[in-house]
Amino acid sequence: MTWIVELSGDQHALRELEEGFRGETPVLAVDGQYRLDPALFAQTDDYQAVKEIGRREVDYLNGYIRLFLAGRQKIAVGNISRESPDQPKVHYVSVEDSLVMSARLVGFKLGDDEAVIRELERGPGLLAWRSLVQRDPVVADVLNYLQGALNDWTNLARIIEAIEHDLGRQDDLIATGWVDGRSLKAFHATANNPLVAGVTARHGARRFEVPKSTMEIHEARHLVLNVASKWIAAKIAAAAGEE
Repeated sequence: MTWIVELSGDQHALRELEEGFRGETPVLAVDGQYRLDPALFAQTDDYQAVKEIGRREVDYLNGYIRLFLAGRQKIAVGNISRESPDQPKVHYVSVEDSLVMSARLVGFKLGDDEAVIRELERGPGLLAWRSLVQRDPVVADVLNYLQGALNDWTNLARIIEAIEHDLGRQDDLIATGWVDGRSLKAFHATANNPLVAGVTARHGARRFEVPKSTMEIHEARHLVLNVASKWIAAKIAAAAGEE
């Protein structure tokens, strides 16, 4: 018996996961369709268990996509079916998803009609990422927050707060060089203030005036993802150094 768990969503992200991490990716390309490696489901014959395993794997991958594959969009579990020798193929669920297109423009400079595009450096390996999430509860918390809305100031603040506490305190985060003190102060001042952040602010009471230094939501997303990706990479590098 073989379970076939197809993947839908950003085809560019799926191709990058399949082609860029050979030997450690659970994403396979079969007949033009991306799917999860059937080996993940070899120990179960229960559909609900297969669906749960598939969702867990997709959560790992979506966390990686948000942190390390700039410009890519989420993927999702698609159709699930089961094949057994000498038996008809059984379809358990059918999900229709529109194709999500995305562009990965990290640096874009116009001058004399010439565009310059710079690719981001590759992130850590998928196996190292998965292993870190499984053994580090703070990283698992951050992964859960990354599944939430990144236009929500409270959710963004949770990510930064988790990282600050993991490192020790706010000054320890600044000491890493991943973010400067002025930007971090503007981030917290904006996230906490409903006069600036609106309904997703961490606080509801209008107790404070508008701070002198504030931040736009797109700047906050960039700050949070940059800090989180560097924090993850540092943890993985430290773990590798201990082996």
